[in-house]
Amino acid sequence: MVEKAREWKYGAHRVRIEPPDIAVATFEGPITMDDVKRTSEIYKEVFTVLGPYYILAEIGRSQIEAAGRRYLSENNRSEWFKGCVYVGADIVQQTFGKAISLAMLFTGKSSFETTFVKTLDDARAWVQQNRARSQRKAG
Repeated sequence: MVEKAREWKYGAHRVRIEPPDIAVATFEGPITMDDVKRTSEIYKEVFTVLGPYYILAEIGRSQIEAAGRRYLSENNRSEWFKGCVYVGADIVQQTFGKAISLAMLFTGKSSFETTFVKTLDDARAWVQQNRARSQRKAG
């Protein structure tokens, strides 16, 4: 599927589509439960538009409570994602990011890779490498 660039803004956060198969989510400051629910709705909507996609989540300047992490792990689906790249995560955020991904894998129908990088450019480079690996596997 081909989709033009599209963006959602809510509070201090935003999600934007970068065709053909990337969504960039940028989080600033506290992530409330309402923000978490909206994020999950948007992630699902992006999946209905693009099919499986790469999520690049800039989380280095944000914080999320345990209830929000639990909500994400219970309501996001692994089949929505080709890969999840956390940008700018500290060690605590990395731990929680892995836990969320692992929970989605246990409840989902497909697997995806989760990785952590320092910059958005690094995230885009990882996506290119992941695409190349996937194409080699597909033959």
